Amino acid sequence: MKNIRLNYRYRDAHNYKEFGSVVFVNPTGMSVKVATALLRKKLISEEFFVPQDWGLPRLHARPYDPEADHEWHEFEEFENTDEAATDRREIVEFLEGVVKGYVI
Repeated sequence: MKNIRLNYRYRDAHNYKEFGSVVFVNPTGMSVKVATALLRKKLISEEFFVPQDWGLPRLHARPYDPEADHEWHEFEEFENTDEAATDRREIVEFLEGVVKGYVI
């Protein structure tokens, strides 16, 4: 059974980007399409989230600049992968634990 990788990025006000991903085990065989549909409902404007709210790493490689930085990260995609899991949670457990983002 393939694992699922969550790809996301951080973009500051100067449009500098940092990319990251987390790999979850997928013993139930959840499809990328289903995982995406479930997550989109819980994103801010179907795109943004605050990673530490969901137990994911922040992607701030540069020193924090309050003029250009914020906490919102962008969901890019889920994809199947043969890579080993980098998060101890199963994809179903992760998605069930995700709390709806802010409403704007």
